[in-house]
Amino acid sequence: MSFQRGILAPVPRHARYLTFRLASRAHARKALRALAAIVDGEQCVVGIGLSLVRALGRTVPGLKRFPAYARKGARVPSIPQAMWCWLRGDDRGEIYRRSRALVHALAPAFAPTSEVDAFRHDIGRDLTGYIDGTENPKGAAARAAAIADGRGLDGSSFVAVQQWVHDFARFDAMTQ
Repeated sequence: MSFQRGILAPVPRHARYLTFRLASRAHARKALRALAAIVDGEQCVVGIGLSLVRALGRTVPGLKRFPAYARKGARVPSIPQAMWCWLRGDDRGEIYRRSRALVHALAPAFAPTSEVDAFRHDIGRDLTGYIDGTENPKGAAARAAAIADGRGLDGSSFVAVQQWVHDFARFDAMTQ
């Protein structure tokens, strides 16, 4: 079964996350053909949003809008996008160059809404010291959890992307 291998690969040294809105439905199919020539599933992983699927007149079983949540002291908005791209690699400059080429290849059908640079810190900790992914399954269990099999979705995955803004002064004041 074919799937985007970057999904199960170790956290890369550097990365860049790009999100896009659909700017021109008329140019979408041409841009997606250009994208297919760029995406390798390892150094470039792509997610397609519900708005793009609908604009193409398609459906994907199980694909839905992520709900927003609000509780006292915390708000988790839902900001759906047409497309999400995860560029992975060891050289930050090369990732930047690839991101520019990707944006160019997708224009004028897609317009970037955000570009976020990322990096692996220490042994995979975030900057507060938290180690993400420690509860994630490993090996065959990881593949079974992350990669769909059946219902016409063979090799597909679903992703809910989160971006957190940390209050470092507050974290620094906490005990371990």
